[in-house]
Amino acid sequence: MRAAPLPSQRTSSGFARVEPGSLTSAADAAHLFPRFPMYRQGLEWLARFVTRSHPDLGRPGAVCPRLAPALRTDTVWLVAIALTGASPEHSVEASQALGHLFEGLATPEQRQSAALLGFFPDLPAQNAAAFIDGGHRLVRPWFVERGLMLGEFHPTSTVGGVHNRDLPVMRCPAPMFAVRAITPHDLMFLDQPDTPPVDRLAYLEAFDRHVGARLNQAARVGLHSRIDEVRAALTSGGPS
Repeated sequence: MRAAPLPSQRTSSGFARVEPGSLTSAADAAHLFPRFPMYRQGLEWLARFVTRSHPDLGRPGAVCPRLAPALRTDTVWLVAIALTGASPEHSVEASQALGHLFEGLATPEQRQSAALLGFFPDLPAQNAAAFIDGGHRLVRPWFVERGLMLGEFHPTSTVGGVHNRDLPVMRCPAPMFAVRAITPHDLMFLDQPDTPPVDRLAYLEAFDRHVGARLNQAARVGLHSRIDEVRAALTSGGPS
């Protein structure tokens, strides 16, 4: 299936705007490499690391099992976002613009396989970690509520894999946010013991709304039990 037609490249953001002519599918991105070299860096990183297995991953299969199929069906898009600043607050508005753009790009049939990779040509290297990680912490609830996941990537990331915390799976040569739809697989990311209980409950409830109907009965029962457990812990003031 080919990618959906590209929508308007304008955003309503005051801090961020889509660079004119930067929105492209991964299959057609090569002609933009001279203008946006981070596209080449990002796609090469996907090819050599993300879509491959790794001996330290802690499980079989590719680092991200979703990306290779999405690349094959041409449902991965790249876009460059121009910024007016590099604070986490600027990052929130830029990432929300990416979220809205993803929702306009992916058709209902494509939504579960598609991904949007957002790059930031104006972002100073020394600000990349604070911009990406700081913005992600602030905006993650907004994405999960909408049934979306936001991946945070930059050259000095220390975020480890679920099965091996020592493998920096988000360490990408170019600062980038990746937007995609929540899938059943994402419960392991959303139900983490170090997440603040209020956020954890909100994530579990959003997961149930967006994914619950696709789970088998045993998985739904387990999810609802976990939601009840976290809700009860919040009510009692105890640990979740």
